[in-house]
Amino acid sequence: MASETLSIDISATQERVWQVIADVESWPQWTKSMTTVKRLDNGPLRFGSRARIKQPGLPNLVWQVTDLTAGAEFTWVAHTPGVETVASHRLEQTPAGVRLTLTVTWTGVFAGAVAAIAGKKTRGYLALETAGAKGRAEAV
Repeated sequence: MASETLSIDISATQERVWQVIADVESWPQWTKSMTTVKRLDNGPLRFGSRARIKQPGLPNLVWQVTDLTAGAEFTWVAHTPGVETVASHRLEQTPAGVRLTLTVTWTGVFAGAVAAIAGKKTRGYLALETAGAKGRAEAV
């Protein structure tokens, strides 16, 4: 198992930050780490929701929500041969607003290799995503 985590403090309400991160199809509008995000179902993000995501330099992956507490956090999973990738998005109230924490964890027989190869890119993408979410949430 290997993982990467990054947090950022956002001066916005938890409701506003949740609106930004739960609207996954809008992510390419505010982060360059996403080329396209296409929901494969309708309605609000929920347990079992699926989305096809294309990120620069990575293959298309289908992500499925495996855990969700509306307004606070969601986790989704993508599978490739020999690796399960889990990405979590957690919001915590702070005195000045909200702390957004993103974590990517790889498990499976090839997890160490994937982390070694993709770790730097993943850290860069986490930085783009946290900064983009902050900018989007604070702009309104």
